[in-house]
Amino acid sequence: MRRLSRNLVAICSTLALTAGLAACGGGSDEAGGAGDTIVAETAFNLKTIDPHRQFEFTGSTIDNAIYQTALEFEDGDLTKPTDGLCSYEMSEDDKEMTLTLKDEDAKFSNGDPVTADDIVFSFERLQGIKGNPSFFLDGVKVKKVDDKTVTLTSAEPNPALPYILPNSSIGIVNSKVVKENEGTTDENDGAEQFLNENSQGSGPYKVEKYDADSQVVLTANEHYNGPEPKYKRVVLRNVSAETQLTDIQSGQAQVAFDLNADQAKQIDESMGKISSLPSTRSLYIFNNTDEKIGGPAADPDFRKAVMAAIDYDKLTDLAGKGSQRMASLVPNEFVGAVPKDQAPERDLAKAKKLLKKAGYDGEKVPFHYSSDQAVNGVDLAQLAETLQAQLKEADINLDLKPAPSSTQLDGFRSAKQPMGIGTWGADFPDPTNYNVFIPGGDVADRVNWKDDPKLKKLADEAAEAKGDARDAAYAKLFKATTDTAVWIPLVQPVSTIAVGSGITKFVSNADVSFDFAKAE
Repeated sequence: MRRLSRNLVAICSTLALTAGLAACGGGSDEAGGAGDTIVAETAFNLKTIDPHRQFEFTGSTIDNAIYQTALEFEDGDLTKPTDGLCSYEMSEDDKEMTLTLKDEDAKFSNGDPVTADDIVFSFERLQGIKGNPSFFLDGVKVKKVDDKTVTLTSAEPNPALPYILPNSSIGIVNSKVVKENEGTTDENDGAEQFLNENSQGSGPYKVEKYDADSQVVLTANEHYNGPEPKYKRVVLRNVSAETQLTDIQSGQAQVAFDLNADQAKQIDESMGKISSLPSTRSLYIFNNTDEKIGGPAADPDFRKAVMAAIDYDKLTDLAGKGSQRMASLVPNEFVGAVPKDQAPERDLAKAKKLLKKAGYDGEKVPFHYSSDQAVNGVDLAQLAETLQAQLKEADINLDLKPAPSSTQLDGFRSAKQPMGIGTWGADFPDPTNYNVFIPGGDVADRVNWKDDPKLKKLADEAAEAKGDARDAAYAKLFKATTDTAVWIPLVQPVSTIAVGSGITKFVSNADVSFDFAKAE
């Protein structure tokens, strides 16, 4: 499914952290950030910073600092979209959104005011160039009503739209300048290289230097209408996690994005602070429902036995401080999440009774996973070995089948794997993003799960729910999905960010994993 290649978008958590730490100084821009410069490090996942083409973690991190969006998530609260450049209203049938330009003082980095024409152009360019994030506005008709009003119209109810618009891939660009540099609203667009080197946003920063292999440098947008950033320059460098740890410890960097749980433990208070945020990644076991392929995994009682045999507390220990239990595949911070107190519990006696009912007699079950992949610091090979040992205590025998990530993904897509570990990262923080796991959905097809009348009824009810009622309706749907044990939620891992002691105050949440403009 196309979304599996788009799971690097970083969003989720309602936490905004501030930390009082000892100040430190010294160093140059390239070594530790002096005065008004902040140095951040990550292992680049970067193809472009053209907002309407990028859909990778590093590109998203950069564009969050460069571009404003029509709507936002205030303080990282992904359950409540709020006004950004615009205020919004949804029609009663959820088919039409009305955006009203409210931020009349917003200006692009060249001083041009942000207009309704810029919003229309940005949305239509996102749709027309057919880049990775174009699907966000699939089937949406964009129309300028007047100089302050834009409507977005969908043929079917689209209650997820307010949760989609805050994404940095839908950043608003200066339409006049982009058009002057080969920008169009179709596949003939040629503005990508220009936007990589000459960003056209109204956010707190603009690009000074772009090198997708080594570093990206941002400088403050003098026309930004928000609070002036204390750090006028941001240097984002491409280095390994090992180097990030060393640089934070020595003061050569102020922000590190990729430390795992063990590396994070090596940062003491004299060096900085660790910000642990729930990620929006879900780790789960998949079970093929086709008897000829799944074997024991196709039996509901066997699946439920597996679910009862897992020691979930030890999985959160493995994932690190801040990781969470999950009662469904929907992250705990989303609308439609099933409350954590309803998550599966370990019960070996129950597991053995279910195995007897299923007629399972200890035969080995092939268990597939990516041998070279870590998700927010959780090594999938280690996770597979941990699960194998836990299930062995219930007399369930997993035959581990490791493979490189690309090979494993192809195998999962083929719908011919009996069991294994799956991962999912939200494209946007709305429960409709998880409908693909319901029978008839793209991911459900990969375990040959074609029909379930009960779930179809619950899915229809959730689709018809309005406003606050959506939360309970989707939670009911996904709790019933978990109860089938076709998907067994394992753990919601943690996103770890190290912040050096030179920064005394910062905001870190899932909407913006680190807000450079608010750092002090």
